[in-house]
Amino acid sequence: MNVSNGYRKYGFDAYGDKILKKEHMSYWMNDEQRVDPRGIALGLDEEIEEVEPDFFDLLPTISSIWIYNPECKIHMTEKTVKLFQKNAVILRGKYDSMSEKLAREYNLRFLHLDVELCSTGDYFEHGVDIITLRFRPDGSPFIHQDCRCQGISAGNTGGGEVSFDLPNDFYLSMTAEDIADKCWHTKLINEKGVLANFMEKAKEKKGYFLDFTK
Repeated sequence: MNVSNGYRKYGFDAYGDKILKKEHMSYWMNDEQRVDPRGIALGLDEEIEEVEPDFFDLLPTISSIWIYNPECKIHMTEKTVKLFQKNAVILRGKYDSMSEKLAREYNLRFLHLDVELCSTGDYFEHGVDIITLRFRPDGSPFIHQDCRCQGISAGNTGGGEVSFDLPNDFYLSMTAEDIADKCWHTKLINEKGVLANFMEKAKEKKGYFLDFTK
C-alpha cells in the first residue's frame, strides 16, 4: 500500500493494495500535515476494499474522505463515529454507495465525487480533452475542461485548463443540454448521457450534497 500527498486536495491518497492499515501511515507520523488543524482529506483508490478498524485515530483532523470504490468497507467503531461527527466529516462517493449509506446511518454529510462527462482525442496529436463535473469542498459545482498533451509544457502544444461555475441548483434550473452547450464537446456530452443521468439522479436524491446531520 502507498500513501502519498493528496492529488487536488490537502491531505493524503492511498492506493496499491486492498486493505489500508495503520502501519501504512508510518512514514507520515511525524509530519505536521497529518494533524493540520485546518482539516485534511483522505483519498481511497478504487482498488481499496477495506480500511482497518480505528485507522482514523491517526488522522485526528480528518475532514473529508474520497471513496472511489462504492463497496469499500470502513469500520465505524465507536471512536470513529465520534471523530467523524465531531469533525463534521464529509464522505465523498457515488450515489447508492457505502459512502452514502454510512452518511445516512451515522448522521454525516455526503458529497458526490467528481463525474467525468467525456474524454476524447489523441494525447500524441492534439491532446486528450477531459471534461468533468466537479464539486468544491463547500459543495459548489463547476465544469472543468482539461486538454492533456505531450511535452514539458502542455500550453505550448495547445493544452490547458478552463473552468466555469454552475449554480448550486443546476440540476433543477438547467438542462443537460444547457450545460453541454457551454462545453468543448457539446455533441459528445449529449450522446454519452452521463450528465443527463446524473442530473436525473440528483433530482431523485434531492441534491448532490446531502446533509444528514440535521
